[in-house]
Amino acid sequence: MNIFKWIIILAGLGFLGWKALVFLLPSDEMRISKQLNRLESLVSYTPNTPPLVHLASAGGIIEMFTENAELNIQTDSSAWNIHGRNEIKTSVLSSRQQERAGMQVSITDPVFDFNKAGSISTLATVTARWESNPDIMVRILEFKWVKGERNQWLISAIKTRKDLEWGNKL
Repeated sequence: MNIFKWIIILAGLGFLGWKALVFLLPSDEMRISKQLNRLESLVSYTPNTPPLVHLASAGGIIEMFTENAELNIQTDSSAWNIHGRNEIKTSVLSSRQQERAGMQVSITDPVFDFNKAGSISTLATVTARWESNPDIMVRILEFKWVKGERNQWLISAIKTRKDLEWGNKL
């Protein structure tokens, strides 16, 4: 009976040690998933959000990108080709100025592709819903990530993957 008790205790300690290791040293997928969740929360906003909150959110958004990041995002009615952090910040603030009713964004189903050391591509489904418009925009976006300072993943590019839309034949 005494040996059985020690086996249970050691197994429990091993499990706790493994959980602590995963928490203290997360995998690259976990780090990028957390970054995507943070991006989702910073891009979304509610109606009548104060201007200082918009400014703080824009600052948080640009911290997630490299200095020379490129965004090529296409919708049914428009296309955005944005280069660099300054243009990203300007675009975020001007779009929030134009669309004050609020927007909810959801980034789901990330699929990771490890290219080379220090670089990862992620495909994710991005859903956006504006409070003023009942239509929902759904796009598959490709995020390119590079490792920055302090082992932090930064977005170097985002582009719409038209070849992966539901209406296209594979």
